[in-house]
Amino acid sequence: MAKAYWSDKWVVISGGSSGIGLALAKQLAVAGAHLWLIARGEDRLQLALREVQLRAQSPSQQFGYTAADLTEAKQAEAVAERVLEKAGRVDVLINSVGAAHPGYIQELTLDIFHWMMAANYFAPLYLIKALLPTMIAQGGGQIINIASAAALVGVFGYSAYGAAKYALVGFSEVLRAEMKPHRIRVSVVYPPDTETPQLEYENRFKPPETKAISGTAAPLSPDQVARAILKQAAQGTFAIFPSWDVRVIAWLVRLFPQSLVFAALDALARKGKQAGG
Repeated sequence: MAKAYWSDKWVVISGGSSGIGLALAKQLAVAGAHLWLIARGEDRLQLALREVQLRAQSPSQQFGYTAADLTEAKQAEAVAERVLEKAGRVDVLINSVGAAHPGYIQELTLDIFHWMMAANYFAPLYLIKALLPTMIAQGGGQIINIASAAALVGVFGYSAYGAAKYALVGFSEVLRAEMKPHRIRVSVVYPPDTETPQLEYENRFKPPETKAISGTAAPLSPDQVARAILKQAAQGTFAIFPSWDVRVIAWLVRLFPQSLVFAALDALARKGKQAGG
């Protein structure tokens, strides 16, 4: 995990009260980082903060949280002001905020499409915009955006979610280029299915075709994903793959003709539909 790299850094984590965000916070506390967690629910944030504080390695480590809906730009700006008032700086921003609601495109409402873009693209964007001037003025920093394996190739059932994560990836690629002169590192993460409350929700709505494409492999634990993120981010890696199978998928998508990739996905979808009746 490169503990020395994270020690004494001020790290802001959106979506920090559960799942990958909380796992990252716990491991960063062990590494000696100062942490500020953001999520919508105050009660869950308080519980998460207590869990994180128990892992602190030094009495000098500082912790805080803000309950906010980051899909509202004004709330993201208020969070940034609160963090900077307390910390005075932000060394690392990790955007773990997000949501997934799969389904057949003809059955998904427009509200779901708006929700997916708000949670997975605009929420990270608003917080980045609010904190970026400080990072630029500091002369450096790091931004880690958590996307999805579903942002590597268009997957059946993810017309709303996948499109939003694709947007986050495209934004991250541009951000990497524009922030390089300012010594601000940017990474984007492609996690596979991970044992989180979000996955439990998502699985309730997955069409059989989507389940077939997702495969039968056991989901990773949030701790496994967090360890991989922190190790690769400390090395300055842009595209972070927490598992070997997602890395292979990324390689195959780039190596093989698109028609062949589509044919393989279509075959899996047909198999899923047949199995699902």
